[in-house]
Amino acid sequence: MTDFSFDANKRFPANCAEFLESAKDIDPEMASILETNWDKLLAVVVEGERDTKARTMFHEEIASALDQLLAPSEEEEAE
Repeated sequence: MTDFSFDANKRFPANCAEFLESAKDIDPEMASILETNWDKLLAVVVEGERDTKARTMFHEEIASALDQLLAPSEEEEAE
């Protein structure tokens, strides 16, 4: 587990960037998936309002990325 903690003296985007960097130390593949879908995650809550459709889209993108990560590559299937 990372020792990351949000710094109250930094703005949210700076804390987010540091969080993503620390996640790369733990699991680079998962951090990459999260980073790729970061905008979709931020769309889930905007100005305190939760967007159910945005949350569903985020979950679908993450599930798809995980499926692709676990799917055997074309080279492996050819063997």
